[in-house]
Amino acid sequence: MAVVAPEEADDDGYELKISRLTIDKLGVKLYDRVSAVVAELVANSYDADATEVSVELPLATLLSVQDPALPEWTVTVSDNGHGLTPDEARAYYLRVGADRRKAGGAGARSRRFNRPVMGRKGIGKLAPFGICKRIEVISSGGDKTAAGHLTSHFLMDFDKIIGEDSDVPVLLEKGALDGTYQPGSGTKVVLTGFLPKRVPDAGVFMRQVERRFALAAADFDVTVRDSRRPTEPPLPMQKFQINVVDETRIDLSTRPVTLEDGTLLHVSGWVAMATESYRNEEMAGVRIYARGKIVATTRDFEQPAGFTGEFATRSYMVGEIHADWLDDDDDDDLVRTDRQSILWESDKGSALRAWGANIVREIGRLGRQPRREKVKKRFREVADLERRARERFSDESVIKVALSIGDSIGGFAAEDELTDTEYVEGLAQVILSVAPHQALVTAFQDFERTRTGGQEPTLEELVDLFGKTRVAEAASYAQIASERVRVLDQLDSIIFNTARDEAALQRIITEAPWLIQPDWTVITANQSLKTFKTSFENYLKREHDIDATLVIEYENKRPDFTLVAVGGMLHFVEIKASGHALDDEDFTRLFRYVDALRKFFANNPDMAAEFPRKWRIDLVVDSVAIKDPMKQQAYDTVVGANEVFQLSWDDFRNRARRTNEAFLQARDDAAIAANALQTGAP
Repeated sequence: MAVVAPEEADDDGYELKISRLTIDKLGVKLYDRVSAVVAELVANSYDADATEVSVELPLATLLSVQDPALPEWTVTVSDNGHGLTPDEARAYYLRVGADRRKAGGAGARSRRFNRPVMGRKGIGKLAPFGICKRIEVISSGGDKTAAGHLTSHFLMDFDKIIGEDSDVPVLLEKGALDGTYQPGSGTKVVLTGFLPKRVPDAGVFMRQVERRFALAAADFDVTVRDSRRPTEPPLPMQKFQINVVDETRIDLSTRPVTLEDGTLLHVSGWVAMATESYRNEEMAGVRIYARGKIVATTRDFEQPAGFTGEFATRSYMVGEIHADWLDDDDDDDLVRTDRQSILWESDKGSALRAWGANIVREIGRLGRQPRREKVKKRFREVADLERRARERFSDESVIKVALSIGDSIGGFAAEDELTDTEYVEGLAQVILSVAPHQALVTAFQDFERTRTGGQEPTLEELVDLFGKTRVAEAASYAQIASERVRVLDQLDSIIFNTARDEAALQRIITEAPWLIQPDWTVITANQSLKTFKTSFENYLKREHDIDATLVIEYENKRPDFTLVAVGGMLHFVEIKASGHALDDEDFTRLFRYVDALRKFFANNPDMAAEFPRKWRIDLVVDSVAIKDPMKQQAYDTVVGANEVFQLSWDDFRNRARRTNEAFLQARDDAAIAANALQTGAP
């Protein structure tokens, strides 16, 4: 194969020699998909005025692995175009890199039908080397004689072509039909000796080939036959179709691209939002065509990241743009060799990018509401929201509110997030928890509007208001029960699994003070408690030189005490690790706090008045092991005066579980019921 046909040169002249290794770069490195190679051969058939093209290959097959029960794998593309005589094959086909549209080439228009040809660079013929080692070409062309059309038949072997890097033309092997006459014109290309390339299944392969063309001509039919199933009918190549949201479709025929000098460049086609988010590259993005063949695919017209609606646009925007001026005969070639993109930095490319920015903004605006409606519906289905709301609530208005909140929240979810069951379940729980409270607020508002409007609320309206209040209270109690069960389980886990994690235990107390005293509830720290905390810490430092840390809510540091103010009494909660015994050193430290609290309350009557039942240190410790008799007596005194209340871990845990027994029993019953449903047990 002659990569270059060098002219005779003077001894003192200069010659440019191009290595035959260029074939490796133009073939193997550019085309590595079977569908892309077939598309190049089909494009050659179109340029040769073919009206019928037949592709035969084994679908869903790894070409490098031969099935011993079947004939050798081949990929064959046959057409009924004008074909090539031996002279034409040498002049046009076996010249690499020559622009066929320039003077001396095959021409910018096809011979018979005057089609604007797709080929230009003269390297598409090397595409098969991206998937195989041998290309066999059988082409019959020229004027028909009494004997038929003169045939050229030759074979190109990749290893032989690049085996010796020299500028001497490669002598190709002739086939048995070379120089013979055939009854009809046309070309057959047969590929063998495959690299490890896979042919996808029928659906994917047809989409991959179809998307590379935008041909709707009645005089060009392409069919694909699976050589593994020769008795099945062939598959016709059809116009590429994508389901879109009609309300978002933009017709581009009246929207030309404007160059900086004001020149208008005609564009046709459409852009729209797809009905679903496509992840496969066959369906995703906007396809840009020139002369009916793909030149680029874009998801955003090269817009920088961060634009409004970026995720939705890149996920849903699809389209088909025809811009023949990207491959104009008399202008620079703006199409990348692999037809994956165009030269966006060129004058025309920059103009198309600016034009596309406006399209991206408009399509994002048009697609916003339809996409939200779709995601709303999908969220309802995935979360099973209506069924769950009807199971939980008997009031139809509460169910309606739950669905309304679900629509509001679900409409702003990203579609891919709806496949995350944990994410969906979290949203559903929030919605079902909030719904009765929102329904109650709405009922109060309706009730108030009736009253302020001069009308007396009816008995039915009052009963409805009380009913919604009951539902909201029940929902709150259910949430409290759920949280208490969670905390009790967490408590068991820490005591018996992590044994002595005081920091974790301290955190549980700040979250659930009812564990110490069942009627305690979590109340946001009021200002008087915050004031006391600051004042008492300063007092301890100033009068007793104690650096103490008191906490009201959980903080990321180990506190000395947790403060809880309930029922007019200030509680100081201190926790010792499970199994710890209060010793002399512990008591000495404890008594310093007792003494400090006595003096602080005596010296600060105004602040003490905030806590009429005074104060108490609640001490969670498993046992007391004070050896000094005087200290033991002092300890008994402060306990008797209710200045210290001691509780062992077993007592602590049992009291908490006993008080919340109903919550735990409900949890266990639910687990048994769920297990019965899964196993089918009665």
